[in-house]
Amino acid sequence: MQAYVTMAGLLPLAAAGLAFLLLVGMILLVPDASKPGWMVLRPGAMHWFSFLGSAAMSALIAWVWIFVGSSRSDAEFQMRIAWWLSFIFGAGAIYSGLLVLRLRKTALRMRGRTIAYNDGGNERRYPIEDFVAWRRRWRGDFQLLFKDGNIVSLDPYARNSDEFMGRLYDEPMPDET
Repeated sequence: MQAYVTMAGLLPLAAAGLAFLLLVGMILLVPDASKPGWMVLRPGAMHWFSFLGSAAMSALIAWVWIFVGSSRSDAEFQMRIAWWLSFIFGAGAIYSGLLVLRLRKTALRMRGRTIAYNDGGNERRYPIEDFVAWRRRWRGDFQLLFKDGNIVSLDPYARNSDEFMGRLYDEPMPDET
């Protein structure tokens, strides 16, 4: 290890790595939401690339920070930046992992004129006629509002999200015929 590596520097990086591993475990423990005939929203390529790519970058930069170091005249500054980069990529991996976990747990899906999703272990089903409105939040995700006031989030980067949103308006609503 390099001389500048301290416990105060290692602990946040180790915590990010541990959080990543816990998220991987939690994601793998979520049962598969595949049901024949249902179109299920799943984490897309962007989610997985962000989750795994950020973790890989964090680990690579942390390894350089801990074991390799720098022999340049500005080595101290370089390694301070390397620590921050590793920490920020680790935080990005955790955030992306939480998005993947939320998508897998919610398992928003559609079949014919029925929308269903998991809400805290309970399955909620709505006929498409109960869909009232949607809005785009500042983060870019959508919120779908149903007649009973219930709101569910829809990630626009999830696999099948474009088709899901398109199907909401494909067929005329009962009062439009």
